[in-house]
Amino acid sequence: MRRTLRRFTVVRSVLALAALTVPAASLAAQHLMAIQEVFVGTPSERDNASLTPNQRAQYVMLRMTSSAQTLTLNTALRVEDAAGNILGNFGVMSGNVMQGGSLGCAYPNCPAIVIGTQAAKNLFTFAFDQIVDAQAGRVALPAGGGRVCFTNGTTSVFDCVAWGNFSCTAANCPGGANAYHAGDLNGNLCATSFGTPIAPAGLEFGKSAARKTFNCATKANATDFALAFPKPVNNAGANNNTDTDADGLIDQLDCNRNLNTILWKPIEVTGQRLTGHATSTDQWDSQSSFAGSGVKYDESRGTLSHLSTFSDDTCHAPGSTTTSATDANVPPAGDGFYYVVRATGGTGCIGTYGSSTAGASRDASLTSCP
Repeated sequence: MRRTLRRFTVVRSVLALAALTVPAASLAAQHLMAIQEVFVGTPSERDNASLTPNQRAQYVMLRMTSSAQTLTLNTALRVEDAAGNILGNFGVMSGNVMQGGSLGCAYPNCPAIVIGTQAAKNLFTFAFDQIVDAQAGRVALPAGGGRVCFTNGTTSVFDCVAWGNFSCTAANCPGGANAYHAGDLNGNLCATSFGTPIAPAGLEFGKSAARKTFNCATKANATDFALAFPKPVNNAGANNNTDTDADGLIDQLDCNRNLNTILWKPIEVTGQRLTGHATSTDQWDSQSSFAGSGVKYDESRGTLSHLSTFSDDTCHAPGSTTTSATDANVPPAGDGFYYVVRATGGTGCIGTYGSSTAGASRDASLTSCP
């Protein structure tokens, strides 16, 4: 009789222990990770809507917040639009990773994992932990507004980052505008709301949404993240993040790695508009946020009667340090002036005058500016 009682007591002890160690969602050595960086592409990709998801240099970097988070097989980066509708996955991990960090490591001193397109890998040159191009049905990261969530591949969600005009509808996210999606399970037992999205105007091409801090109890995208130049690192610690001129942009991306006022290579000028009469003012959008404070602008001018060939273009305002130029000249009777602008960071870092509606480059025709 005593032997029977002892068996019964042992069984009850085991059951009680099991009940205490099973959380609300299934946990494994993958759940103690946070999204570290989200990169949507280079400045030159900003206005190119024709690029496919695989042609965009995009990546997401994760960072372990504790050691041994190596069981990444089938984990996924889920992508949502600005209303919280699930668009698909940016990428799925096809295997586990090797490096789990030193025992007891804590954020930000544990290993990272970088997941991205082949275009992104080619841009940064070192090996990525997962290339996503060949994966069926994958989607690009939406720059204007959206959210990416790190999941176990099904319903367990470990971390999310939202940006731009993201505001998940009540139907999609009953817990709030940047809370867990309907049907999600809390995969790491951290906070279930992620606060105000980062970057209200959307993510900036040429910069990443980069995590500054991690707090499991109080996740807050707008204060935990900031826009910064990208610095991806893979699980083994490999990277290409040397920054010779200490301007924040790594040499691999810097158009002039020895001059800290020049960053990314300038791109085609946007936002050009002409106002005033008879003295006119030509204005355009600044590129200093990604091309650097040393960026300048060359404005070419010619008559509308020669617009098709640019054969009478003159360098009206070379090397302008501002984003506007005035012109008090009056065009010939019955004619008018056109103005074309390019941005320049100096030798080897000269932008483009853009292309005609037929796709032909204007650069060879507009030759008057140095």
